Amino acid sequence: MTEMPAPDPENRNTISCPRCKFQIPDDVPDCPYCRQPVPGGTPGMRKDIRGLLVPPERFPRLGRYYREHGKWVKVVGPALLALLVLWLAFGFLTRVRIVVPADNAFLIEAERERKDDGRVLLTGKIVNRGEDIPDLSLRSIGVIAVFLYGDGRTERKRVFPKSPFRGEGALFRGESGAFEIEVPKGVRSVTLRGEIVNLGEDRVFVPSNREIRRLPAQRNR
Repeated sequence: MTEMPAPDPENRNTISCPRCKFQIPDDVPDCPYCRQPVPGGTPGMRKDIRGLLVPPERFPRLGRYYREHGKWVKVVGPALLALLVLWLAFGFLTRVRIVVPADNAFLIEAERERKDDGRVLLTGKIVNRGEDIPDLSLRSIGVIAVFLYGDGRTERKRVFPKSPFRGEGALFRGESGAFEIEVPKGVRSVTLRGEIVNLGEDRVFVPSNREIRRLPAQRNR
């Protein structure tokens, strides 16, 4: 009588032989009982792939730090994020808004500049796309700034752009001039527009043949 092979002392997985129905290890190519090849059997020990299914830890120090101090990160992280959101919202609500209406005669470009002492300056340039405004004339190009305060008040300010080739307010067609405007505190928005200023509209011209009357001098008592 053929001796039956002793069971494998190792803890190995077994399968049923399709021919003799005995339980045999699943990593043998032939059945040790009927000496017939086992379908799907491979020689040697089967590799344990269970360890390959678990990805390795890439940052062990970071993982250990998070396990030790993770509760503080969960508390401090949202608080810092909320402060950052509030700071961005405060800066967006308190910044000065620049409004430049569309104009075919003048093109204005301006940007905000905050100084160290808290002052806000508007620096920009104006391009003359209309008629020529030369030097030594009674007309000049000005930039009108309308300040809108938080309480609804408005205030106007006029500045004259400076050109490297001409005097203040004198620009030919296609030339540009730079300007700078200081924004008062409490202003929410600034509206900028260009206009041609008649410098002689408020002046009174006295003819040379008319005698200028002088007021009598006051006597000292």
